[in-house]
Amino acid sequence: MEPFYEQLDETTFASSELTAGPWGPDSQHAGPPSALLARAIERFEPREGHRLGRVSVDILGPVPIAPLQIEVERLRPGRRLELFEARAETNDRTVLVARAWRLACTPADFPSRPERVAGDVIPHDLPDPRPTGLHWVHEDGYMAAIEFRYQQGSFDETGPAVAWARQTVALVDDEEPTPWQRALVLADSGSGISLALDPTRYPAINCDLSVALHREPGNEWIGLDAVTTINAGSGALTTTTMLDHDGPIGIATQTLLAG
Repeated sequence: MEPFYEQLDETTFASSELTAGPWGPDSQHAGPPSALLARAIERFEPREGHRLGRVSVDILGPVPIAPLQIEVERLRPGRRLELFEARAETNDRTVLVARAWRLACTPADFPSRPERVAGDVIPHDLPDPRPTGLHWVHEDGYMAAIEFRYQQGSFDETGPAVAWARQTVALVDDEEPTPWQRALVLADSGSGISLALDPTRYPAINCDLSVALHREPGNEWIGLDAVTTINAGSGALTTTTMLDHDGPIGIATQTLLAG
């Protein structure tokens, strides 16, 4: 299959139909463009011995299936700690803004501490695939480019869920996605796999995505241990523990507008 994006020039990327989200064919799932912004930051004057620690994306509006112009700037220079901002624009409108911290890697002789025990959310073998079973889902975009394997829950259930997923197409042209790009392509699915209520009756859409990783995923399969909480008269939030087969790798949050 074609990739999510084709690079047209140094800063412009054509969006393929595979970027379309589950709500319909006209706007993108936030995962691919978030990963595209992270790619631009990763490639901006890279430094040996440094890594991204957190990427936070604000979604300013629907992202159309159209060419995206990507620009990056350094907001805070430093020897061991830098802050970057990347923007995605289309039709003279900014649709996504990402900020990312790039930090010096923890020294190899620095004392380590045990990670949280993942318990039964780490399977010995991947679960079998299941059909979505959802009549309202647009199947020909993002959903056709991502393979999901539910371990707890399913597409047609509401409530907390654990799913393993991998992207089956490249992010840009024929490039191999970096671990951070793979994580961001999938992290925005946390709210989708852990729907608290029937979205056709009670829609809740995220206006941001924040991902912090203490280490990069070790392979293409990434686990999403997600829960969505909605409080009547207050707010809504999805919290996702991200995993690989060695355990947790970080967390993702999504602030939801419900109603």
